[in-house]
Amino acid sequence: MAVFFHALHAFNTFAPMTPQELITYFETATLPETLRLDRASTQLDVAEAVKRNIETMLLNSDGGRAMHRLTRIKNALETPYSGQPIPKL
Repeated sequence: MAVFFHALHAFNTFAPMTPQELITYFETATLPETLRLDRASTQLDVAEAVKRNIETMLLNSDGGRAMHRLTRIKNALETPYSGQPIPKL
């Protein structure tokens, strides 16, 4: 089980980027209106979310949460979620 978890974790781990690298990435990225991040999360108004998170990242000394959200958006742009959605009841 530990080997399976480790392999799954390694698959979902992307190299961390600096704040400047994230800003540079999003300056040229083509952003859709909505973006499926994972099975349970969809980002609406992606361009506004990116702008808001970059501003937050620059205002906070650690920028942790905003950087995490920007990284999730970047990863979803590069590797779109292709699995099943959560079933509707």
